[in-house]
Amino acid sequence: MKPRSIKNWLRGGLLVLAVLQTVVSVWQYVFPRSFYDDFPTVNLDPPYNEHLLSDVGGLGLALTGMLYFAAWVLDSKVVMSALVGYLIYAATHFAFHVRHFDHFSLGEAFAVGTGLGIEVVLALLLLYVGWRLHRAESLSCA
Repeated sequence: MKPRSIKNWLRGGLLVLAVLQTVVSVWQYVFPRSFYDDFPTVNLDPPYNEHLLSDVGGLGLALTGMLYFAAWVLDSKVVMSALVGYLIYAATHFAFHVRHFDHFSLGEAFAVGTGLGIEVVLALLLLYVGWRLHRAESLSCA
């Protein structure tokens, strides 16, 4: 695969993650009560805390900005740093939920686990592609 084609796939993947993170983070930050009341399965978590949800939404927006910037500049170091940050977030979020399915139906647990697991896998795949791009760029400069 040519570096140009790799960059197009990488940009597309980064934009998918950024758009998903934008939707959730804006909802959490701007409408935290609605997120708590209306997002499927969130009301199964511990009691509502507006401060916590709006802070988490703000952190998600920061991560969103990093992903959009990485997709825009496609500098391999920026891409890698945005993806490492996203992967840490996605993996810890996934790990929390797979340990707290006590009040979930089988369908809810499957949906949450699958959705969050896909984010981790996508971030890992994009991290690998970003690493390959970095190596290709390093070799072309040598």
